[in-house]
Amino acid sequence: MSIKVSRRDVLVMGLAGAAAGLLAGCTSGGGSTPVVSGKTTGMMKDYAAGTTFKAPKPLKFTLLFQDNPAYPYKKTWKVFEQIKKVTNVELDPTVVPFADFADKKSVLINAGKAPDIIAKTYPGQESPFVGGGAVLAVSDYTKYMPNFTKKVKDWDLESDLSTIKQSDGKFYVLPGLHQSLNPDYTLSFRDDVLDTLGLKQPTTWDEVKTTLQAIKEANPGKYPMSDRYGGANILNIAATQYGTMAGYDAATSSSWGIGNGLLFDWDKEEFSFTPADDNYKALVAFFAGLVKDGLLDPETFTQTDDQATAKFTTGKSFVISTNAQQLNLDRTALDKNIGAGKYKISKAPIPGGPKGKRLAGSRLENGIMLSTSASKRDDFEAFLQYVDWQWYSDEAQILVKWGIKGETYTYENGKYDTAPGWKLAAYGFGDQSATKDIRIDDGFSCGNFMYGGTTEIVESTMPAEELAWQKTLSSYEIVKATPTVPYTQVAAQQAGLLQTAIIDTTNTWTQNFILGKKDVEKDWDSYLSELKGKNLQQYVDGANKAYKDANKKK
Repeated sequence: MSIKVSRRDVLVMGLAGAAAGLLAGCTSGGGSTPVVSGKTTGMMKDYAAGTTFKAPKPLKFTLLFQDNPAYPYKKTWKVFEQIKKVTNVELDPTVVPFADFADKKSVLINAGKAPDIIAKTYPGQESPFVGGGAVLAVSDYTKYMPNFTKKVKDWDLESDLSTIKQSDGKFYVLPGLHQSLNPDYTLSFRDDVLDTLGLKQPTTWDEVKTTLQAIKEANPGKYPMSDRYGGANILNIAATQYGTMAGYDAATSSSWGIGNGLLFDWDKEEFSFTPADDNYKALVAFFAGLVKDGLLDPETFTQTDDQATAKFTTGKSFVISTNAQQLNLDRTALDKNIGAGKYKISKAPIPGGPKGKRLAGSRLENGIMLSTSASKRDDFEAFLQYVDWQWYSDEAQILVKWGIKGETYTYENGKYDTAPGWKLAAYGFGDQSATKDIRIDDGFSCGNFMYGGTTEIVESTMPAEELAWQKTLSSYEIVKATPTVPYTQVAAQQAGLLQTAIIDTTNTWTQNFILGKKDVEKDWDSYLSELKGKNLQQYVDGANKAYKDANKKK
């Protein structure tokens, strides 16, 4: 399952980071840039895009590593052994439990004790640390990273990168780069139930409603849909079709789309708070109607993912949010509970809406930050070359995803698969009765290394069913991503305080509207008044000032 990031965690880190930067009296992001000249120990003189990085002498770099309970870290993982074999670089990981990663990362960075490479950093999470001087403005060093620069140029990613630049015009996180946009989350229907009713999978949200009505009529004692992810996914994917932003999982305090609530109008070049506009109102009204008509289980917004999954996989509900990995997990549960061959499920098309059929998102993924301390190393240039190879070369991305050719995987006729005796259960590859899993046992296909890549590499772990689903999206309009607000350090702290109250208010009212505790038509003005009382206009004005000030510097 793809894990979403808690915006509350990001905000907490933001305030802590800003305070630490001020107290330390460190230089701002626009300060002097550590030089590379003379720090050439272990570098490759002929290193270029497409060249294997191989240090002429052994090197050792430290890595902040997020452990994942789905595939717990093992010292015996071959992924580290193979990286060392290919590059002559030993990685020394600081392993942090998944749940503690955000807090631990913040503490280490603010204390100036972060490892050289800081993994699993989502664009926007770096902002709190910019002013403290503890992380590098990596955009100053991309000239030493030929694989990165080639992909940015070949894939026309400059505009995407502009969305993560800070007020000094630089970016501080090296994001994963995608050649193409590959959405994953959508809805899953009990297709066998639709077949019985003579229905096809819906392709718009209006059709979703009529489909749910038909299922309800045939199953009057049940809610046709009971969702997981706190209802955040359905709001997120529907929001794009309504021309707004939405999606917050209250159970895990995780943002799936609401973010800071600021939507950018590229024609006007200004931000607006979209949860206060008519598009958001229409979105909320639609889902409130589903709940009111008994089509959507109100427990969607309070139950755990396990509870929602249990309802779907035992026949108590018939529609649920899903992704490629979750689909296979649901099939396993349905085999046990309903019986193999007695049901059908699949990923339905992402439903269109009032604005058409649209896909939102950036081709940038979570990535890494580099500690400023790494710039003091006498092998700094070799370090940059290694980072470039490890996270941006096709060769390394295949290595960390699939392992060792002929041993853990095969590649024939343009297709990857696990080698005999191995499986990659999370993606459904290999004989599922095999005793060895390339992820669990050897650390390949691990989230700390896998960020983006060519369409072929990204799709290499997609089964034929998923590839066919991706093709259904080819005609969808791609919505240009909203840029990060380029706040200064002080402005970021002020905006963070306002954002907390505004987004909390938005999320509370949104849930109350949908659950029928508040009436969308009668109480909408009261909602707007409360937002106004939380200094909404100051919040929006601050974002627009930051954007204009930053662009004046260009």
